[in-house]
Amino acid sequence: MAQQQEKQEQQEDLPNASVRQTLEQLLGCKDYGLELACAKGDNYLGIVWRIHQEVEGQRSLILKLPPQNTVRRKQFFARPCFTRESLAYEEFLPLIQRFQADQKLSKTERFRQHARCLVTRQDEPNECIVLEDLCRRHYQLHDRFTDLTPAHVSLVMGAYAKLHATSLALKAKCKSQQQQQRLLLPFQTLVDIFEQRRNDAALGAYFEQLKQNALDALHQQQDAHYVQRLQAYFGRGSYFELLLPLLSGMNCEPYAVVCHGDSWNNNFLYKCDVATKQPLDVCLIDWQLMRYASPITDLVYFLFSCTTRQFRQQHFRPMLQLYYKELGQQLARLGETAATLFPFDAFEQQLREKGAVGLLLAMMVLPIVTMRGEDVPDLQVISDLVEGGASTSGFLGVGNESLYKQRMRDVILDCVDYEYI
Repeated sequence: MAQQQEKQEQQEDLPNASVRQTLEQLLGCKDYGLELACAKGDNYLGIVWRIHQEVEGQRSLILKLPPQNTVRRKQFFARPCFTRESLAYEEFLPLIQRFQADQKLSKTERFRQHARCLVTRQDEPNECIVLEDLCRRHYQLHDRFTDLTPAHVSLVMGAYAKLHATSLALKAKCKSQQQQQRLLLPFQTLVDIFEQRRNDAALGAYFEQLKQNALDALHQQQDAHYVQRLQAYFGRGSYFELLLPLLSGMNCEPYAVVCHGDSWNNNFLYKCDVATKQPLDVCLIDWQLMRYASPITDLVYFLFSCTTRQFRQQHFRPMLQLYYKELGQQLARLGETAATLFPFDAFEQQLREKGAVGLLLAMMVLPIVTMRGEDVPDLQVISDLVEGGASTSGFLGVGNESLYKQRMRDVILDCVDYEYI
């Protein structure tokens, strides 16, 4: 029975006939190979295939598909995530590339840290995205069980600074030229993925369990002060009620930007020097949670989910200062100033007001970050449990509970110490 179910799931993960037609049109032939491009535990919102084609030298592309099972599609936000990522590749990223070219930025000065897209489809159930294979340009995932270095984090801060600066400058230019509705409205009016699920009772119950998981990560006596602060914060409302105002772009204008949105470890590919292994560049992948929000959301999501407390104790403020410095430099290249579009005191205020989003998103992602591939549970089982309203620990288990509690505790301590909650 188990083998039959596994075989069925493998068949569901393959591109369907309509998607295959799209691939054949793109490749110009029916002769190509497919292999899974991600190890177990490296991707949760869909299925990622590597396409191999024997041409002049071997051609390699990446194919992203949503899960086909209806329950898993619902519980992992498959359709809204794929339509949003398609919007990023079809419209937003080309828009900011044109804008940067119009502003006469050299290619090295531009925000360019994303994959080139060849094809997207949004028609259900044939959603798919075909991208260049960044591994062909020597970009690779960093092992999430090996600490990021200051060099890694600096690259991410620089990439986000360029992305956010471009968004701020484009918004300013559109406003002055009365083109805002035509160019930016589709992104400014994005309804956040989590806002779309606000009334999902089963998901809401799962998110409430995340609160208890976080409290359980603290030592009741040793951390009594932090327990009290966290309980008081959680007492302000449900998980959705705490999270959604922090993700809203409307309540942080004029500083809202189009954000990458999903800043966990496996959405960054690093290019490293072959000899020294030092990171030279980074690319942002998985734009499925792209949102219009405060720039702070990308930063604190990344810093709390992807770095350790030891790293943050040494580098948290310097990394934020590096981000702001590079944001200002990029705005200057685009003919604007940080003092006008995002003054430092406004940046600091946004950090105070939105910093708690780092805690809430870490609560969601740290169970995944701390789980090794061999311990990843059956995603279909989790989907069925959540759909049925049953209680589930989700991605927490024997294999990662200890590391999760350590990382979660450290995030809570930092968020209290920084006065974010």
